Amino acid sequence: MRTLIGEAGSIYMHLDSKANSVAGPPSGPSQTSLSDLTACPACDLLLDACTVPPGYRLRCPRCNTVVQRAVADSVSKALAISLTGLLLYLPAMLMPIMTFSIAGMKGSGNVVDAFRVLLEKGYYIVGLMVMATSILFPLMKLTLLFVVSFGLTFRRFTNRLAGCFRAYGHLAEWGMVEVYMLAILITIIKMHKMADIQYNIGFFCFCLLVLITVSASVVVDPHRFWQHIGNLSAGGLPSLMAPARQRLPLTAREAGIVRCHDCGLLVCAQAASTPDIDRCPRCNAELHMRKPDSLNRTWALVICAAIFFLPANILPIMRVDWLGVPEVSTILDGILYFFSTGEYGIGAIIFTASVLVPLFKVVGIMIILLSIHFRRRQWLENKTAMFHFIEFIGRWSFLDIFVIALLGALVQFGTLTSIEAAPAALYFTAVVLATMLAAIAFDTRILWDVCSEPNHGTQTVPTREDA
Repeated sequence: MRTLIGEAGSIYMHLDSKANSVAGPPSGPSQTSLSDLTACPACDLLLDACTVPPGYRLRCPRCNTVVQRAVADSVSKALAISLTGLLLYLPAMLMPIMTFSIAGMKGSGNVVDAFRVLLEKGYYIVGLMVMATSILFPLMKLTLLFVVSFGLTFRRFTNRLAGCFRAYGHLAEWGMVEVYMLAILITIIKMHKMADIQYNIGFFCFCLLVLITVSASVVVDPHRFWQHIGNLSAGGLPSLMAPARQRLPLTAREAGIVRCHDCGLLVCAQAASTPDIDRCPRCNAELHMRKPDSLNRTWALVICAAIFFLPANILPIMRVDWLGVPEVSTILDGILYFFSTGEYGIGAIIFTASVLVPLFKVVGIMIILLSIHFRRRQWLENKTAMFHFIEFIGRWSFLDIFVIALLGALVQFGTLTSIEAAPAALYFTAVVLATMLAAIAFDTRILWDVCSEPNHGTQTVPTREDA
């Protein structure tokens, strides 16, 4: 995939030419249609709304964030993939994944059994999180994507499509079947020396479901979807104009423009403050110049994650009963087990996902928040890239919980041996949940608002480069 660098400088020249055409001394740019502009979601830089060809990405020239990623035939591909995923969903979730055989005793289970066992043991929050992220949210994502792509293809449910695609966007990071798949592989490696493993049809269906889910996230072009949804809206979208300014704008905020956080539509701030346009005309989301109370909520969540991090790593996270003798282990004990048995790769994966990633997320978000507090202008682009990485890796910290849930469902051999969760599972779930919510609450545009130095004379030449 190739990259297009956004044409920020051309906005200034375009607006300046409009200003010079007005009679009298040039006092600033005149009004222009907001449909000709777009804004970077990470730093708020105004860009020309150019047509991005399939196979290309539009990157912001200031923070290097991907503003748009174009995919050919995105709607039709999403329709086919989501329909296939829905057909695979029930067998992948309800049919047994594997059967373990130990000393003539057999135990098998499916994805549903994993969270059911947690609930039976009294770990309600952990069990509900496993159920939501591995069963409920993946189904909702596939269903919503199917409804939206079907509606756009056959022009059905036109009044419902915006709300459905908004919900799909909010669930993007919460469906974790790919993390669950990695947990299945780690469970196999952990148990292959102690038990005979038989792979059932549910295992292969779940593998296909993971491939389908990952493919769906790749083929969806949000910009193209929102364009089609806007075109199908009853009465169309209002034609809004950017307000005139006394100086050339660098960001949407300086130009008096609000960017919808859900669908990316630009709305004049003066219009957004009126009672009839306090919500986005396209997706009906509440319009805010910045996420409300973003810094306070992010600080509160990241501090909670830091507090829960210590008991999550000190207390036992798993209990194994062997011939009636209980043995508990912490996250570190599990990592050392894989290293001691020569499974260095798996040990490194668990150490990274369960220890390094949560610690990196907490420390990384704190660094960004402190940079805003002390107005540190250095490495803004790097801090933005670090935050995007934190958003991406947030879900993978749930790997250890999925492994414990699977072992608890598959290894239940009565008095011979059984595995169940221990108290640290609750704290670890709280760490993952708090860091993911902190990333959602934070608005990276505040980092650029507070720390960046305006440079209205900068003009960027559009270029192409290999990704």
